[in-house]
Amino acid sequence: MGLAREGEPVERTERLALPARRGWRGGVLDQITEALTAVAEVCLHPIVVLPLFFAGLTTSTVTVGLAIAVVLAAAPLGMVPALLLERRTGLQTTALLGAAGGRALALSALAGIGALLSGRQPQLLGVAIALLALGLACGGFTEPLRRAGGHLDTPLSGRNRWFLTGALAAVGGALLARPLLAGADASFPSRYLQLFLIAGFLFVLVAVILFVRQPLHTGDRAPRGWAALATIPDLLLNNLAYGRFACFRAIYAFGAIADPFYVLYATRELGAGGRTAAAYLLTLAAARAVAGAVWRGLGIGGGNRMVLQLAAFVRLLAPITALTLPPLLGAAALRDRLPGDGAASLVAFGLVFAAYGAASAGVDLAGPALQAAITTPNERPAAATLTALLLAGTAFIVVLGGLIVERLGFPLLFIAALMTGLIALLASGLVEEPHAVIRRGPQGERPITRRHRRAPAPEGGRTQAEGGGSRPEARGPIIDP
Repeated sequence: MGLAREGEPVERTERLALPARRGWRGGVLDQITEALTAVAEVCLHPIVVLPLFFAGLTTSTVTVGLAIAVVLAAAPLGMVPALLLERRTGLQTTALLGAAGGRALALSALAGIGALLSGRQPQLLGVAIALLALGLACGGFTEPLRRAGGHLDTPLSGRNRWFLTGALAAVGGALLARPLLAGADASFPSRYLQLFLIAGFLFVLVAVILFVRQPLHTGDRAPRGWAALATIPDLLLNNLAYGRFACFRAIYAFGAIADPFYVLYATRELGAGGRTAAAYLLTLAAARAVAGAVWRGLGIGGGNRMVLQLAAFVRLLAPITALTLPPLLGAAALRDRLPGDGAASLVAFGLVFAAYGAASAGVDLAGPALQAAITTPNERPAAATLTALLLAGTAFIVVLGGLIVERLGFPLLFIAALMTGLIALLASGLVEEPHAVIRRGPQGERPITRRHRRAPAPEGGRTQAEGGGSRPEARGPIIDP
């Protein structure tokens, strides 16, 4: 390929190293693992299940927000040591099995200790926060290792093949949790402890599957440990695209200020019970499954940047619904004309959880893929580490949400969520995504041709595409044709 003129697209082909071929058994075990994990996570859902559980142990919304924040921050914090772990098969396998077993043990212990502490709510609250945080931290540790060796398509590959498997399994998990949540009001906290026991048992099965699974394969040669940390200053100083993406992720995460309190608003202000909460959980899981298929199609056609923008827009429906529909349907002029005693408000409020489920699916699919597209292979461990730390820190925004509810009420909290969501929607316009052209090659190879707009060359110098510059690695979306 000859040198291109200034301003013309530059074609560059990279061939991805593929993991060794595996038989059908590995794929089946991967899908089973993904499905079991999804069902267990629904039993611990931080937007419906955990807020109701913590609200049954304390009346303070600040304490509920703090408990949710600690639990939410544990998972991304657990990812950090796994992302920096040296890629040695024996070390990875041992760490993966240990973390998977620790997660199952923590949740099973919570069910047992919770039964012993029934009636002693302050002690149960502290134990629950500690064991849930430990379990989710172990879960966060397992995810990068479980996906690193080719057992699953990593989200950093731009195409998580088992996302829909997990999303559909989550719907089944919501149906499984429905009778327990429906009767949670009458027998607190035993029904929630049963949910935690079910999650612990499912994670035991996951640990067993991982034990019989093939050993991890170390496919990448990206720097790890201190070498990965040493690339962080270069990433922050020289990769403006990642800086913009991280800014968007932070603002979007701040929009979660009201997420755990929607279900508390429904139970405390609208009169919803456990049966309604179970319906909201099912609505959330179903919306996430349906939207996942839609987002994947849109991502292929319009790119991950467009998916992030649409997901930020869809999430605005949650605070808008919470602010407008319940007061409107509860007005005297409409209340007498609608069937049921306040049932219309509860049904309409389900749109909040549908919007949340759809938006979370879009961000979970497009966010990691876009992050991989704007970073080089050597930068990705550092970028993933920084993003995990960012998400862990912003998780504590829900403490502020609890304080707003306690001092000013739910409407002011929903207004804050709406304003933050609008800022996140505007910030999504700053996100950049490289363009790519995919060419199919011989069987067993996946050539990727990336088109980059050439920057003007400095006077008397060469452009980076001509051989100049200090960053020879191309960035672009990694797509499986």
